[in-house]
Amino acid sequence: MAVTTFSALSIGYLAANRLADQDRLRVHSCFQRSLNLGHPDGYLLPLLSSDFQNLPDAIRIPVRREWDWRHHAQIGQTATFHHGVLHGVGWRVEIDDAACWQPDQMDAGEPALLSVLSHYATLEWQLIEYCRQHPSESDLQLLPGRVQSGTARHPPHVVQLDLADSPELLAAEVTALIGYGRGLTPDGDDYLLGYMAALWPWRQHPAVASHDGALRDLVGSQLSRTNDISRHYLARALAGHFSAPICQLMLVLASTASAGQVQLAALEVVQFGASSGVDCLAGILHGLRTLRSSL
Repeated sequence: MAVTTFSALSIGYLAANRLADQDRLRVHSCFQRSLNLGHPDGYLLPLLSSDFQNLPDAIRIPVRREWDWRHHAQIGQTATFHHGVLHGVGWRVEIDDAACWQPDQMDAGEPALLSVLSHYATLEWQLIEYCRQHPSESDLQLLPGRVQSGTARHPPHVVQLDLADSPELLAAEVTALIGYGRGLTPDGDDYLLGYMAALWPWRQHPAVASHDGALRDLVGSQLSRTNDISRHYLARALAGHFSAPICQLMLVLASTASAGQVQLAALEVVQFGASSGVDCLAGILHGLRTLRSSL
């Protein structure tokens, strides 16, 4: 059998630390431009084409335009890692020369928080403008008081998350969101991921810590209510691990960036998937509203 060899372009910092010699992985799911491998530690290890952005657990590889993983792998097949090479059935990925991606550290002080909040209007405008040009398929109301012109099958769910939420109200809202909506990663999960990303740098702020901790406990306790892929990303978010576009957006927001720079960083987030990026950015904006209420 002919074997197709790939030289990895980059590897996420978590993937680089997880892969050990003689690891045996199994194909979890196959898509045209990506392949998810199940690692022995229970998390996924995605192989992504170069048009994807970096993820903490992912390996990015250059694939031909006509390459389709659905024709080159089957669910349940074994892959092994040995001497810096990931071996599958009919393919192999050389890892050793890949650049290791890791997000830059951001300042989480009060000035950075004020900077982030100062960009709210620009971020909101970008979400509205993107949805105007690309009607959203989200089953959520993306911004307060706005009726989106998407293709939701029913009136969109209005997300209720606030620092003043009682434990009962917060639990009810997390329950309503986990696994809610359409898509490979459901709308409610993507929204929660964005919300947690916005709070993460200031999760220990006295006014935020209780709400953030309770939220994360609730999300962690209900991961079984969503699918495997979404569960993976939510579990990583609980530990502060996010995609490159989300990390970059938070860095830009915390800096003295121009409106144009904020818009470009936001576009990198919203362009992912049919609604995942839109839901995520809406969740980030909700997180910023929560942070603003803490001041």
